[in-house]
Amino acid sequence: MKKMLMIYGSPRGDGVCSELVMQLKPYFIDCTVKEYDTYALSPAPCRDCKYCEYHDGCSNHDLDIFFEDFEEADYIVFFTPVYNNFFPAPLKAVIDRFQRYYNARFKRGAKPPIKKFKRVGVVISAGSNARAAADYMTNTLKQSFAVLNGEVCARYFIPNTDLGRYTFNNVELQKFVHQLTQRRDEANSLK
Repeated sequence: MKKMLMIYGSPRGDGVCSELVMQLKPYFIDCTVKEYDTYALSPAPCRDCKYCEYHDGCSNHDLDIFFEDFEEADYIVFFTPVYNNFFPAPLKAVIDRFQRYYNARFKRGAKPPIKKFKRVGVVISAGSNARAAADYMTNTLKQSFAVLNGEVCARYFIPNTDLGRYTFNNVELQKFVHQLTQRRDEANSLK
């Protein structure tokens, strides 16, 4: 059975990101789904202590279980609002903690630093039409997963949520699911 990790980056349990989690789950009933709320997780920031340059893992153990699930996942989906043109702080802290894998790759020679390949999607909601910010956020994840043995292959962007002029687009959601779940060899043949 495939494993999906849903990483929730919004502080609101009743907002647009929360609604999108509920809309996406029925498409993955054949997967084991684990969910992490980054606000509840309250990750410590990376302190660049250098521990992971010489050791597997992190000197701070608050994300140990999260990273076990992260490494085992076949699919990873980030659900995030745009905060000041980027990820909210708790989600940014999780991304910064990927340093353990960068050091595994570039300091200790682990190729790849995570054995299991991942297909990654990002669902971004924005109060305004912050398309440039959404592009930047997506590109940040693409750069990260290029090292982490994954590919960001799907994005679903919902702008203008503060104005109430947004809609949930089932066609875009289904396109997102298809891009995320497409077999790797199929995706490569379309490039």
